[in-house]
Amino acid sequence: MKSIIGWALAAFGVFGIGLELDKLIQGTAEHTIAGFILGAVFVLGGLALVRSARRAKLPPELRDAPVVVRPSLDSRDVERAVLACAKEHGGRVTIAEVAASSQLSFTEAKEVLEGLSRAGACTVDVTENGAFIYEFSGLMPRETAPAALKS
Repeated sequence: MKSIIGWALAAFGVFGIGLELDKLIQGTAEHTIAGFILGAVFVLGGLALVRSARRAKLPPELRDAPVVVRPSLDSRDVERAVLACAKEHGGRVTIAEVAASSQLSFTEAKEVLEGLSRAGACTVDVTENGAFIYEFSGLMPRETAPAALKS
């Protein structure tokens, strides 16, 4: 019910702002600023009610949970995390492996690996399934590193 009232208030506010704009265009506007402010109050109040209704539907542990802000990593830390993952996996990693073993999202892991590839730190191999394998020859075991250079 809260949500319906919220949307109705927001719609009423938008309608009021539209009327004020129409009056402004026709040149018959009186108290235009007050009309805009009143319309904005209705819109914001309605949207606040909608948000409140949605939060009320959440389980209590999510409703009262603090917002966790992930600390931003500097580029050196990100590269170290990617290289550590590559070392763990014998010098060959996929985007998903990097994302799973670090704090990076899939998109961030992809961007970092593509950047390292452009910088020449690794090469990219595409499997038959279309997956990208990033190969860090300097992190491969000694016996497979020369074999990787020959192919």
